[in-house]
Amino acid sequence: MSTLVNVSHNARFKTGRIILLVAAALMTLNHVGLMFVLDNPVLFMGYTAFNLYALLVIAIPFRRCEKWAWYATWILPIGLAVSAVLAADPNIAPFYYAVAAVCVLGLLLTMRHFFAEV
Repeated sequence: MSTLVNVSHNARFKTGRIILLVAAALMTLNHVGLMFVLDNPVLFMGYTAFNLYALLVIAIPFRRCEKWAWYATWILPIGLAVSAVLAADPNIAPFYYAVAAVCVLGLLLTMRHFFAEV
């Protein structure tokens, strides 16, 4: 059961959350497009589901400052970095690393809001 918490978000939290939302949304759209363009649609269905999960967690429980959502959102940059390591085409790896780094920045911007002493 989730409790509703009325929290005011500062500019740092809003910026970090928007960074995470944009990164997850763009990666979801990217993988949806790749499902129809490339030869292996099943692989990109999995990536799409992974990014869609991250997008939904960031959109709802993350905004409510549920601490588990902050931890669960780390799956996004970790998954992107692992995808870069395992990429068949080495030219795509810097793109995935860059998006993973941006996601880490978004998470670090929001960290103080989640773990502030009350």
